[in-house]
Amino acid sequence: MARLKKGLLNGFSGAIGNVEGYEQDGQYIIRSRRTKRLKPSSEKQLACMEKMRIVNQLLSRFTEFVKLGFSETAMDRSVRAYNAAVAYQLTHAIAGSYPNFEIDYSKLRVAQGSIDIEGLGASVSLEGDTLIFNWVPATDYPSSTDHVMLLAYAPTLKQAVYNLCGAKRRTGQEVLELPEALRQQRIETYMAFRGETNGQYSNSVYTGGLVL
Repeated sequence: MARLKKGLLNGFSGAIGNVEGYEQDGQYIIRSRRTKRLKPSSEKQLACMEKMRIVNQLLSRFTEFVKLGFSETAMDRSVRAYNAAVAYQLTHAIAGSYPNFEIDYSKLRVAQGSIDIEGLGASVSLEGDTLIFNWVPATDYPSSTDHVMLLAYAPTLKQAVYNLCGAKRRTGQEVLELPEALRQQRIETYMAFRGETNGQYSNSVYTGGLVL
């Protein structure tokens, strides 16, 4: 049974024969109706599903961060930001072969965009439970007003700590406080920048792994 929404041309909800319709993010989607799979999945299909599982499990720990970080890319490509983030990791950040896939944290990208970060000189150091991020300050407008975005992720605990809108790029430094639960854990760290008003973002930079 299907239910019309403001007339046929504006979409419907439910199933009609081999077609089903539903609403997502204010848009009506029409697709072939899903049927129960009878044929066993091939190894290639299983590998694709495992990659997707690993990437979704990872990004679910800092979904808010990648939704912002990939929002510029998503707008340019007319896709959802989270989907753009997933697509990038599937292509670039998976190492190994099925069934032994793993994340290559040095190739993980948590933000992507057009802001220029050439010569950034990004680095991170640890003082107690505080990560201190440094970079070469920008003095020219509008780069000087970009805000830093920071992310620290503990793979063993599957926990993330982040700052979505930190110090301005002209300052050259920002700190990220870590909870006690992350002590004696390896932490993977990332930095990116967001424009103050224009909705632009930079590609993220992997600033290395640290053990607390």
